[in-house]
Amino acid sequence: MNIIINADDFANSMAMSETICRCFDEGMLTSTSMMINTPYVEDALEKLRQRPSLRTSLHLNIAEGKPLSDIKKIAYLVDEKGLFCKRYETILINYYFGNLTQKKIIKAAIKAEYTAQITHYATLLKTPTIHLDSHQHYHTIPFISDILIELSQELPYQVTYVRVPKEPFFFEVSSLRDLKNYCGLNLIKHFLLNLFSNQLARKLHEHHITCNASFIGVLFTGNMTLSSIQQALQKCHQEGLIEILLHPGFLAESEAKVWTESPFKTFYAHPHRKEEMEILLSPTFKSLIQSITGNHYAKHI
Repeated sequence: MNIIINADDFANSMAMSETICRCFDEGMLTSTSMMINTPYVEDALEKLRQRPSLRTSLHLNIAEGKPLSDIKKIAYLVDEKGLFCKRYETILINYYFGNLTQKKIIKAAIKAEYTAQITHYATLLKTPTIHLDSHQHYHTIPFISDILIELSQELPYQVTYVRVPKEPFFFEVSSLRDLKNYCGLNLIKHFLLNLFSNQLARKLHEHHITCNASFIGVLFTGNMTLSSIQQALQKCHQEGLIEILLHPGFLAESEAKVWTESPFKTFYAHPHRKEEMEILLSPTFKSLIQSITGNHYAKHI
C-alpha cells in the first residue's frame, strides 16, 4: 500500500509554509500542494530548494487571492477589487443553470486562469511534469475537470497526477465535535465530491493520467483526528494509492493582523490547524502509518 500524506496551502503565507516544512522535516508529511498566486511564492520556492525530496503539487486556486491572468479575460471570477470571489457552489450553479453564452464565459475564464497558473508553476519550478489538485476541490466540478483534460493535451507539460477526493464513508464519533461532521456541510461535501470524483477518475483513466484510488480528508476536513484517519484507512482500498490530506499550516499572529479583510482568516487561524500539525509530528501517527504500510514504508513517496 502506498500512501501520500499531503498538506495543502503551501505558499499561502510564510508561517504556513514554515509549519508545513517542519511537518516534513520532523514528522510524517510526504507532500505539499503549492498555491502559485500569492505574494509568498519566492519564500516557498526557497524552502523547496532546500527540500528536493518533498513531493509538490500545484494547488490550482480560483477561490481566493489575485489572479495571474488578465482580469479582463476572467471578469466572471473576480470582484471589483480584482480578487477571486466565486464559491464552489456558485460556479456549479451558474454554469449548469446558465445559458450557452454564460457557460462559454465561465469556462473561458477558468481555462485562462488555470493556464496561467500551470504555466507559471512549471516555469518557476523548472519542471515539465506536474501533479495537480485544487483549492477547495474546484477541479472536481465536471466541466472544470474537462478543462483540466483539455489543458493536459494542449499545454507543453505532462500532467502526471491529479487528486481524486473520493473518500469512503466511515463513522467515528469520539466527541461531540466529531458528531458535527455528520450533521453539516462536511457530509454534503462528502456526497457531492464522491459523486463528481467517480466521473473525474474515469476521465483520468481514459487519458492515462495517474490518480489516487482512495482519499481521506473530506468528512473531517478542518477537524482531522488520529481516530478518524485510522477509521478511514480501514475502509480504503488496500490496493492502490491513498492520499491523506491535512491542513497543518496556520497564520502567525503577526500575519493574522494583516488578513483583516480575508473571509478565509478564521479558517487559517483556527486552532484545529495546530492540532493537525501535532498529528503529523506525532509518534502515534507514525506508528499507525508504518503498521499499515509495513516496515518498508518509504517517507518520500
